[in-house]
Amino acid sequence: MVNSLRQKDHKSAVCIIPPRPVWDAIQEIRLFNDKGFVRWPPHINLLYPFYEDTGATFQECAETAAQALSSVQPFKVSLSELQFFDHGRSCTLWLDPGGSELSQLQESLVQAFPECTDLSHDPSRNIARFAGHMSLGQWSSAEAVQSAQKKFQDSWKGLSFTVDRVCLISRAGFLDPYIIRHTVGLGKGLSSAVTEVNVPYIATIGPHSPSTDGLGAAFGIGALQEESVWYFAFGANMTAKKLTESRGIKPFEATNGFLPGWRLAFNHKGGMGNIMEGTHGAGQASKTGQPGNGVHGVLHRMRALDLARLTHMEHEYRPTEIEVDADDGKRKIRAVAFISPPEMLINEGLPPPDRYLKLLQSGAHEANLDQEYTAWLDDMACVPNKERGDDYYTAPDGTKVKGRKRFWTGGDTVDSYGKRQSSRGRGSRGGRRAGRGGRSSGRRQNHNGNGS
Repeated sequence: MVNSLRQKDHKSAVCIIPPRPVWDAIQEIRLFNDKGFVRWPPHINLLYPFYEDTGATFQECAETAAQALSSVQPFKVSLSELQFFDHGRSCTLWLDPGGSELSQLQESLVQAFPECTDLSHDPSRNIARFAGHMSLGQWSSAEAVQSAQKKFQDSWKGLSFTVDRVCLISRAGFLDPYIIRHTVGLGKGLSSAVTEVNVPYIATIGPHSPSTDGLGAAFGIGALQEESVWYFAFGANMTAKKLTESRGIKPFEATNGFLPGWRLAFNHKGGMGNIMEGTHGAGQASKTGQPGNGVHGVLHRMRALDLARLTHMEHEYRPTEIEVDADDGKRKIRAVAFISPPEMLINEGLPPPDRYLKLLQSGAHEANLDQEYTAWLDDMACVPNKERGDDYYTAPDGTKVKGRKRFWTGGDTVDSYGKRQSSRGRGSRGGRRAGRGGRSSGRRQNHNGNGS
């Protein structure tokens, strides 16, 4: 039994996390719409806030949960309908998991942890029942969220997965990504249900190659890297001046990497760098002159928190899982690279801005990249930064490419590196007290939209 004097904490939760192979459709919506994207994995919160993760608390809690759930059998969740909560000043779009099994699961956990009723019974916020949901993002008004609801519902193909475990997750600080600390299986009994995992969530999107140990298949690239993650830099972040001095990120180690079958392009808004899969098409080789059949860069191994910070900074790119050949020729490393989404692309063939190209050239020399590749960068034409014309902000279809605002949590302040840090006890959007919840009709309901 968990000590009743334990403190609850908005940096801890018990939740359902879907298996990694079904994330992508969810992450596609969350990427540019959910303030919690870099910190929260796709999830359905069951108990939140949960007990503070100190000492042996989580191990004890996992064992208590296992006993409570030993008679709860696995069940299937189908995510087919999009709903929204109206908080007054903002709205949250979410997927409805429905089903009585989910409510029964949550009730079993509440019986084991009777102080953790925030999501099912909290008169101070007019919460009288549990409304399980998987958050997709936040919009500024009912009109905006209704438009998004229709847009995504029309293209949503639906997905389902089997709930066979719950996850106990926590984070050290309010900007840290959550770590999956323990999982508790359903219907397996106390002796075999609890698994200590300690895998950080790494916010990624796109193709995924699950690991053979099972953890990668469940939780993504973080499962392969334990307390750190590899990032593949092909642009300005190759140089320490940009990554460490300017952005305050100090990797544990770095090694050169090669991404075969890809090419470097300067077709991101403003003429910035991007990598594209596939060999050069007809006529492209003569335009770019890129040697070889791949992109050279630097692999940095860093904290999950630093990659989350970097994802905030590279907010117009998609953090995508790729497989990179290490410089020693003996390893293939699963890494994250920032790749331009279609809506950020301009026509290829424009010379990059001079200030940006200089950083790439410096990084290539600093890392001693492939000589031919480095020489290609050194000989590349460029344009003065201030002389970039409209073509640098025009999509191939002739429309204007619009920039994206960074997402920041309301409690963030600026640290010594100019990056935002949390100033008080708030988490992602789910960690703050939101307004009353609402369903897709837009009418106010007596439920809070916490937990995203």
